Amino acid sequence: MDETWSLLGQFASVFAAVAAAIPFGTAVSDWFKRTVGSRRELKRRLSKMVVGVTSDHVRSLFGVPIMQNKLHGIEDCTDYVFMSDHAWIVTREQNGAVVAWSITVTDRRFAMDLRDLTFGLVSGKLGHSTFAEVVEQPAGQYEERGAANYTYAERTYFGRPSAYQSFVFAYNNEGIGTFNVSGQDVVASYPFVPIGTHRGDLEMLDEVRRSTMVNTFLSCGLDDAFLAGGAATWPVVHHDFVIPLRASPRLRKKWLKKRTT
Repeated sequence: MDETWSLLGQFASVFAAVAAAIPFGTAVSDWFKRTVGSRRELKRRLSKMVVGVTSDHVRSLFGVPIMQNKLHGIEDCTDYVFMSDHAWIVTREQNGAVVAWSITVTDRRFAMDLRDLTFGLVSGKLGHSTFAEVVEQPAGQYEERGAANYTYAERTYFGRPSAYQSFVFAYNNEGIGTFNVSGQDVVASYPFVPIGTHRGDLEMLDEVRRSTMVNTFLSCGLDDAFLAGGAATWPVVHHDFVIPLRASPRLRKKWLKKRTT
């Protein structure tokens, strides 16, 4: 009998130790995901993002959106902006589901493998690979140079292997990486302009794509007609829209440091 009570006492002690360790282990895991493991954790969450997931699923991955923008001319759609220490995530949502989404890398130490976002169809690292390295033959090109903003983008389409979705790879000056302009204000081919038309000299984009980094991935879903509206209408982070978030000198200094180290 004494032996039985002794065994029960030992079991109770072990159980109490395990129970006490669970909250500690959870706390350590949460701390790791927020700090040294945050880049790996963000990659894990991004691998669960596809067009068609619910708004609730998005918030379970990235939390509460920091900003939102109601679109004009695109019925019942709202763009939501999510901020992390390593990238901006933007979703375009309609009737509680994602119809398009993007990621723009802002941290030089965060290298997202494009194969994890494109069904393995496209290789390269966001913020580290040039357009020439990522897109062999673009099905549409776009360049826009403004007073304070610059965008270069290329569209790809693979049909059934990509679930009939269009992918756009872009340089966004809210993200990291180098760029090289062609000197033109606007250059565009279909689907960035109506079919059968184009703007500017497309041949002058050859050097641009060889020396400009891809720092943005945009999954357009089944309908990429919005691309013809210009970069300002795309579900990507826009420099002028989020710059108020860096109003304080401390936050701006932190942003600049992350982009250069």
